[in-house]
Amino acid sequence: MKRIRFGLWRKILTHKYSKKNLRLLGIFIALLTIFATIIPLDINAYFHPEAALLIVGGTVSYVLLVNNDKTLANRIGDGAAYFGWLGILFAWIYIAYNGFNEFSPRELGVSVAYSMHPLLYGYLIKLISMAFDS
Repeated sequence: MKRIRFGLWRKILTHKYSKKNLRLLGIFIALLTIFATIIPLDINAYFHPEAALLIVGGTVSYVLLVNNDKTLANRIGDGAAYFGWLGILFAWIYIAYNGFNEFSPRELGVSVAYSMHPLLYGYLIKLISMAFDS
């Protein structure tokens, strides 16, 4: 049985697939893994429209601002990651500004969780954009 499985995998791995098809397969497997992890948990904990708006707007502005020496996919990925980090910093500054004394432990936990959304969205976009980088 092990020989059959190994033979099948060797056949799949040595078969000549185009780079585009392999990249799309990689994206599909990565996103499937991510969503298979998130869906059994509370899916609403991972949705934050303000963070998505920050990432989309920041990515578009980054693509327009930076040098055209990089590919479009590379600029999109870098912009999403940069604005993901900026988003987490914005959120942490707001949490610190309001002071930890004003938050109940539950509110503080939710605030910290929401602060991580921009970074999550930014790196998801970067992951997807890597497949389109030549």
